[in-house]
Amino acid sequence: MESLAIIVAALFIFAVISGPIAMLISKIKTHSLITLFIKRIFHGMFIAMGVLVGAQWLFIPGLPIAPRLIGITSLCTTYIATKNEYFPHFKILSRLGIKTGRSNGKDGHGPEGQH
Repeated sequence: MESLAIIVAALFIFAVISGPIAMLISKIKTHSLITLFIKRIFHGMFIAMGVLVGAQWLFIPGLPIAPRLIGITSLCTTYIATKNEYFPHFKILSRLGIKTGRSNGKDGHGPEGQH
């Protein structure tokens, strides 16, 4: 029974930290092809681990709500890390027509837009 608790604790830790670690790895800027390859290998390992464990926590029938929320959190953070690494210029909100960021001053919110 003690070994089962250790396995569950390890799966819990993998689900919680794999997404943030992958986000930190995606922030590393590389200029060499070799370092980019090594970075993407480690990034892919953490993404795969987070997706597998998060999906496991989410889709096992009979689990309480807390492990399911941990699974959803793991899947969301690995999605964000994957988007940051492979699709950094894809902006979902701007494609939906929602403005993000600061005003350019020509929309009535600033010195240039005032009459």
